Amino acid sequence: MKTNSEYMLRKIAGETILIPTGSASQKLNGMIRLTETAAFIWQQVDTASDLAEIVERLQEEYEVDRETANQDVHGFLYQLYIRDIVRDIPEFEENPGGEKQ
Repeated sequence: MKTNSEYMLRKIAGETILIPTGSASQKLNGMIRLTETAAFIWQQVDTASDLAEIVERLQEEYEVDRETANQDVHGFLYQLYIRDIVRDIPEFEENPGGEKQ
């Protein structure tokens, strides 16, 4: 599981933004504004072993219930996955559609 290195996370004027660079900037003309939770999830992708680990980290950080954390992680990362902004997520490769297993 990894983030696409052509997307850079930046904080600009108090907003957290994903900025496409290189060939990604030709596919996405603009920037993606992230909520605090979305930015946290993004920052976990390169160090977590799987989606369940990100769910656990999100629960610890924000003290949310497992179902909410699970929906947030799967929903957000699936949208990035289908756009090639995150890659190599076995749960989505094995289960197209991003449904929880």
